[in-house]
Amino acid sequence: MEKYDHIQIERQKVVPTYRGRSNPMAPKPPMRSNVQHGQKLKSELSQASDSILVNRRDIGIETDSLMVLEISSEALPNEILELILGRFKLYLVEETPIAGTDKSKLVVQFENQTAIDQFNAERALWESDEQVDTELLTYAKRRDLFRCIETIRSMTREDRIGPKLKLFTENIMPDTGFFIVNVDVWFNNDRTKKLEIEHQIRQALGTQGSQLLGDLFEIPGLLLGRVKVNEFSLNALLSLDIVCMVELPYEPIKQEPFELYSYDFTPIVNDTLDDNAPLAAVLDSGVFTGNPLLRTAVVAEEEFDTTEHSTTDFNGHGTGVAGIVVYGDFHSSIQSQVFTPRVRICNGKIMHNENDDPVFPKDVRPEKIVKDAITFFHNTYGCRIFNLSAGNGDSLYQGGRQFPWASMLDDLARELDIVIVVSAGNVINPIINDFSSRDELMQKARNQLFDPEHRLIDPATSALSVTVGSITRFAEPALPRFGMSNPLSAGKKKYPSVFTRIGKGVNKSIKPDFVDYGGNFSLRQIAGGFNRWFMTDQNLMEPTLNHTTDKIFKGFCGTSFSAPHVTHMAARLERALEKQLGQKPSANLIRAMLANSAECSAEMEAWGMNSTDAHYTGLDNPKRERLMRLNGYGKISDRSLFSTDNSVTLFAEDKLPLRDFHLYKIPIPKQFAKIKAAKSITISMAYNPITKISRKEYLANNLWIEVFRRIDEDTLIKYKAKRMTGTDTEEDFKNLPDKYKIKDFLPGYDALQKSTLQQRCWHKSTRGGSDLLWEGNDEPYIYILISGKERFKYAQQEQPQPYALCISFSYESEDNIDLYNQLRNNVRLKESTRVPTRIRV
Repeated sequence: MEKYDHIQIERQKVVPTYRGRSNPMAPKPPMRSNVQHGQKLKSELSQASDSILVNRRDIGIETDSLMVLEISSEALPNEILELILGRFKLYLVEETPIAGTDKSKLVVQFENQTAIDQFNAERALWESDEQVDTELLTYAKRRDLFRCIETIRSMTREDRIGPKLKLFTENIMPDTGFFIVNVDVWFNNDRTKKLEIEHQIRQALGTQGSQLLGDLFEIPGLLLGRVKVNEFSLNALLSLDIVCMVELPYEPIKQEPFELYSYDFTPIVNDTLDDNAPLAAVLDSGVFTGNPLLRTAVVAEEEFDTTEHSTTDFNGHGTGVAGIVVYGDFHSSIQSQVFTPRVRICNGKIMHNENDDPVFPKDVRPEKIVKDAITFFHNTYGCRIFNLSAGNGDSLYQGGRQFPWASMLDDLARELDIVIVVSAGNVINPIINDFSSRDELMQKARNQLFDPEHRLIDPATSALSVTVGSITRFAEPALPRFGMSNPLSAGKKKYPSVFTRIGKGVNKSIKPDFVDYGGNFSLRQIAGGFNRWFMTDQNLMEPTLNHTTDKIFKGFCGTSFSAPHVTHMAARLERALEKQLGQKPSANLIRAMLANSAECSAEMEAWGMNSTDAHYTGLDNPKRERLMRLNGYGKISDRSLFSTDNSVTLFAEDKLPLRDFHLYKIPIPKQFAKIKAAKSITISMAYNPITKISRKEYLANNLWIEVFRRIDEDTLIKYKAKRMTGTDTEEDFKNLPDKYKIKDFLPGYDALQKSTLQQRCWHKSTRGGSDLLWEGNDEPYIYILISGKERFKYAQQEQPQPYALCISFSYESEDNIDLYNQLRNNVRLKESTRVPTRIRV
């Protein structure tokens, strides 16, 4: 696929003229004879109970009251389900939809035989249509309950096969060999029986290579483990009545330690750095330049914390950060063992090692040290990209005014026109909540991020800096050593890390701006059933460089190692734009470009929107707000560096007088709107307002974006007249013709207007896109309106506000619709824009 320069455009100088759970109405399940259906249930209930009673073991596993109910999902409201569980003392083990039907499968456990007898008595009343109320159920609720139960049966082998394993076993080949599965085993919480259960599993697996890996992890009602099996031992495992579920892991598990961290791993360095390579400053605990992968990357070193009288790194934190700034994603190069440095660095030592922690000197405030370092590298080496993976863990943002450290960074970012990338901060030892399954562990790890302990710290609330939170790269922990319990992961791939901090920022602004890989924790169980986080699991840490000579690579966890991924891309982007423009790009343009490439995958979006904030007291359900508090605008990609046949970016820079507005007319190629492929339009904007720490509003002015299909000239002229006289309000902006707004650009402008970095996206599936077209218009356009408002009076308020705007079009298809030229030939190009060139980055 060809790579091109992005397209630089100008705004319209003249206002264009315009020419004239499921459906509640779905049919109810068909009525059946109470007697006929009741006799069927009675027989099934008796058979299920008798069958399981025969399989009771002498190891204390009470399986005699465990049954499977298949119900009609549409016929059983949640309130009825909760009533049944409470009245009959049922424990809901699992609830899953049955593929291809409107039914769900409930695995439930009756407390005892009395509960089964009560259930049978109520069933008998329903069968004979006795219109009486009992202590357990009213007539109406009894009718609603039994009408929707299709089947009652005992657990079968099929019930024990997880969805992923089922697909795998359908295609299993005789020569597949050994593979690893997760196994969940019923447990009555009697620890004296645990060794006997493990013995029974080992006995079923045999001695031909299959084995239980590590000890079982104990949770209420279940024991969780991993097993190495082949086709035959898997069948033996599935035949055990003590087994609840067997499923494939979230991702393949290597049985050998993570090879990158081995002492004999020998990388090949493809060193292409020269004096024109991108440049970034790492402000941290120093850098160990003796690492062979950093020998040519460090162009300047300066000591601002003189405690150790050396610029080298005695802690490891700074070298780890520097490695990612220089190389980006190490994991992508492991297989080839070829590593290519792409960014040169300045080493600014602002911290020293103390008890294995990087700390600032006690006699100087961090604000001064950081400011001195930034100013020095900017003035001396022309550095404009800075990584600051540090913060004050004691300063949690509780709302209200901005922090001093963050405010200082905002002043520097605007005055020097630089990009400062800041880590969101970490919770050192997150809470471990009680949980009853692997999935519930992950859900609670996600939801506790909304607790006050996970709020942003100083200076992560910096409004003009880029703040980065952490997501997980890997989902499966390393295999345990002998005698250790099987570890559990705190999150699947690209889930928010359990230790990360989340937004909002000052005045409810979007923070963090982005997320990137920063590692993952696993949960391990020690003697007595106590759980603790394991923070150095080799399979879950983020790989980077080591600061000693014994080995080259080391793994870390923390947002400190998420931020340099963004710094790496920002430095490369600055140099790519400088090459295209013939001059250094503004910090606004760099930030807007980064935001334009950021996105949340479908899995990230679903996981974030399904989160729960226990501290939210509103009546609505702000799913997207929670998603953005966790992930910001998502994870950036190298799409910011260039345009391609399938992804084209337009950009513009301008200055907006705050009593005016700017309008951009952007063509919509018909082939783009009609192509049968997933497609998106992303609009991003960055601006750098004056900030005042003494003011509640903090930002002296706000800018925002709205997107229209058409423009009503009369309404726009009236709006402009009000703006020129300063009599307009935000309501005037909101009242611009609603019928012409494209509401599928999410989030809405009002959710973003307190943020200096904004992104709005329009996503459509293969059938979408018609909302951009309308009858009688052969040349469809969208109109992007940039408006703003001052928040308080300040000395420079008559000066226009600089901003950068980016618009990208992308689609997922191998078809070439000549998107680049269709856009380039139909936009107002900036006069200095040259012929598009193929580029190398």
